[in-house]
Amino acid sequence: MNSDLLTKKILVVDHSQVITKIIQNFLGKSGYNPDNIYRAETKNQAVMMLGLESFDLITSAIHLRDASGLDFLKELRNSGEEKHRGIPFLVISSDNEEKYLDELKALGANGFLSKPFNQQQIKDSAEKALNGEDSNNNGSSEEPEVAKEAEDKSDIVVPEKIIEPFIKSTIEAMEQYMVDATLTELKDDWKLNGYFSSWVDLMESDKRVQLNLIINFPKKMACDIYEGIFGEVDLEQVSGVVQELVNILGGIVKPRIDDYTSEIMELAYHGEEVPNASGTLNFDLGLPESKMGEEHTLDMEIEGLPKFILPFESKGEVFHLVVLFQKF
Repeated sequence: MNSDLLTKKILVVDHSQVITKIIQNFLGKSGYNPDNIYRAETKNQAVMMLGLESFDLITSAIHLRDASGLDFLKELRNSGEEKHRGIPFLVISSDNEEKYLDELKALGANGFLSKPFNQQQIKDSAEKALNGEDSNNNGSSEEPEVAKEAEDKSDIVVPEKIIEPFIKSTIEAMEQYMVDATLTELKDDWKLNGYFSSWVDLMESDKRVQLNLIINFPKKMACDIYEGIFGEVDLEQVSGVVQELVNILGGIVKPRIDDYTSEIMELAYHGEEVPNASGTLNFDLGLPESKMGEEHTLDMEIEGLPKFILPFESKGEVFHLVVLFQKF
């Protein structure tokens, strides 16, 4: 083990408690001392910690609860404290790096790591940032096999090229929780009746298109995932982990479906005249919600809407992703 890593102090900043814990775990397994890895959920918390400790590296999301991670970086680079101005700063986000590339360079960011990421990627990115090297990393590139059985058995067929990004993105989102997921066969008697459910909307305001992403988890599977990260199970917190999962999924898949304008609009406007479908879709990610309990209902009408259902096997059980297409 590199003894030099044990002395490094790292500040991890993200609005999600789950993400900060995952980053802390990955860094700990990469040779850093977990006791020297501090976590903050807001810019104000991070600034307070900077007043108490000297850090060798900061990782930060772009979207924080009280500010932009870019604003946080700008404040650091313009700080009156010389020790703060030069701290290596690694941005970790599910957003597209190209959107922020010029500003990141201007502010002196030391790298960009795309969500989802694995332990090796966070290790490499952290070490490069500490050494002043370019630590840009665009995450996993493996292409999963598409299972034709994943389509809903209905008269409205969703093209495979629309389904494929959701398969890949779900697998990557689960990897964020250090869990493998494998696409499996959809059973005829499948039901949206797991113990934990979470959902988020992707909205395209100009074209009035809405995609609903719903994840439905068995109780044991979700609790096992939580226990593997945090230890003792707290059901309310498990529900939060499932909610964060669908949020991660939405962020990953959003840019991957931007170019399927005509196909998605045909699905959303099924049976109606489709307006001008030129250009690229630019979805906004809504706020995720969640629900838990035996035989709970999501109060969502999914019958009659264009949709597909993807069953994934993990830890010996099956969870489902349901994607609905509609206009608003």
